[in-house]
Amino acid sequence: MSRNWIVTRDQFLTEDEVQRLYLALRDAKDLALQRKRFYCHIRDYFIIRLLLESGLRCFELVALRVSDFRNGSLIVRNGKGGKKRNVLLSKETQKMLTEFLRLKAKILSEPVGLEDFLFLSERRKPYTTRGIRRRIKFWFARVGVSDALSVHSCRHTYISHLIDKTKDLVLARDNAGHSSLQITSIYSHNLKTNIDDLDLYSSDFHGKRN
Repeated sequence: MSRNWIVTRDQFLTEDEVQRLYLALRDAKDLALQRKRFYCHIRDYFIIRLLLESGLRCFELVALRVSDFRNGSLIVRNGKGGKKRNVLLSKETQKMLTEFLRLKAKILSEPVGLEDFLFLSERRKPYTTRGIRRRIKFWFARVGVSDALSVHSCRHTYISHLIDKTKDLVLARDNAGHSSLQITSIYSHNLKTNIDDLDLYSSDFHGKRN
């Protein structure tokens, strides 16, 4: 990576864009549950939220097993360079994944054994990175997010907002799985205020109505 490389504004979503995306996903999920159809929208809600709230790379997300969610964190068994790491999750994200496991078993009728894949496609097969990218493009277009952004923009968004809100480069480095603080520091923007919380977005973003 070039030492002059930086993450620019056009490489991540704003909080307003995240809010629009979350609200659209929540409404689609609720409608799918009500009508008992279009269950792909249920998966989309949880997958895209997890991407934005964990900074996982796409290939890391599709490899997750049920047992990788434990003790308030996700275990990435085989990250970039074959490295293993723990990704700390906010309480809101932990609640979200717990809800998904409940729906996975009772509504989606999917296996929830410890070594089963966390996310499965409509055909009960492990998601592919291509499948995730296709769903991301669908939802970005639906809410008017720039088509220049991609699934990896979710990772940029997470790291940028985490640093902006916690000012903790070490936490961001460890959660993102970066090899050095120098790489993590390119995400430093000082855009907003400081909050001591891993929960990066307001409660409204998580599908809670006023």
